[in-house]
Amino acid sequence: MKSNTKISNDYKFGFTGAKKKLGINTWRFVFNAVNTSTGAEQMFYIEFEMLNPWTSSDAVLLGFKPRVNISAEDLQYALAGTDSAKNLSTESIVQPSYCAVRVGSFGKDGKQLCSYYPAKQVKFSNKPFEIIVDNKYFNENKIGGFINVPQEELAAHPELLCDAGYAKWDINYTIKKDYKDGYKSDLIRWFPFGLQTVFSGTIHFDGDEYAVDPKRCCGYSERFWGKSIPEPFFHLSSANLTSVISGKTLFESSFSVRGIFDERVSFVGKFEDIDIQLCADGSKRQFSVVWDCAQMPENDNPEENLLHWSTSLNSKDWVIDIDVFCKIRELNNRTIELPEGQRKILSLIEGGSGTGEIKLYKHIGNTLEQIEHATLAKVFCEFGHIEEGEF
Repeated sequence: MKSNTKISNDYKFGFTGAKKKLGINTWRFVFNAVNTSTGAEQMFYIEFEMLNPWTSSDAVLLGFKPRVNISAEDLQYALAGTDSAKNLSTESIVQPSYCAVRVGSFGKDGKQLCSYYPAKQVKFSNKPFEIIVDNKYFNENKIGGFINVPQEELAAHPELLCDAGYAKWDINYTIKKDYKDGYKSDLIRWFPFGLQTVFSGTIHFDGDEYAVDPKRCCGYSERFWGKSIPEPFFHLSSANLTSVISGKTLFESSFSVRGIFDERVSFVGKFEDIDIQLCADGSKRQFSVVWDCAQMPENDNPEENLLHWSTSLNSKDWVIDIDVFCKIRELNNRTIELPEGQRKILSLIEGGSGTGEIKLYKHIGNTLEQIEHATLAKVFCEFGHIEEGEF
């Protein structure tokens, strides 16, 4: 399934020159799949991340790995219980440096599996674009590989920041239209290059086989790189829209909202034949934004408690209102190390089963004309904050 869409070089490169030593550089692919035995649907993500890759290009440095920092002389002070022992630093904190491949599932029983490599083990080609590391590969139309994290290994190395399990995937993908805009500054770049990505293939996850159907995959792909990750972290995306006005499925519609960038979110969306891009790197006069992520009032049934994502964007041409709800029990929590080190992390809650609605209005003179009102399903939802790591 080779794509007919030429993917921009922005998708390929990310960091160049001196900038590539420090920072985070990520390719992310998200898709829906169907269990071949039960018919149950499951959303997955596959990521390739470079974190401060050239700080330690020969060896993986995990920021949460315990590292004793006591010399033989210090040990004698500690054993003797002298006053000098009170000033000892028992652990050395390092700046993380590695390349990681992650595969994960969302939902009540969701989990994440990770493999880590030093930068020198990664083979990176630009013509054609391809990333190969160990048994894993990413190129312009295919991703594949497998990860095995035994329970014993995880118990011995909790710094892996993942779960135990096994996954194997062989996925083809096609980008329907290449999007280059999203947010761009001297320190950060984000864009949903595959706002509409068609996936096909299979993924085996913890003993279950899943088929990826191009017509049901609700595919999404994005790129991000920067000196760090902006916070709060806010993200919504969906390619599963049904018009309330016509009752028809909007097969050529999808959107992504990401932030928070300079107190705003960026919106990149397609409503059938209408493309709209409201990017937070533009002038604040171009559009205004309100956003929120909050828990709804508690339900009598705790299983039905909801988290609510909302945003409204208002430009001279368009007004876009989005409301998405996801059951808290269907959200996962995961931890992402930050380039700054010092065990700073992005603590994320995320899910792939959000539902809600999106409304599109057009300014015509002093009035608003409703262009579309659609219900949303299988929304990819994320929200997070940066936290100080524990020492």
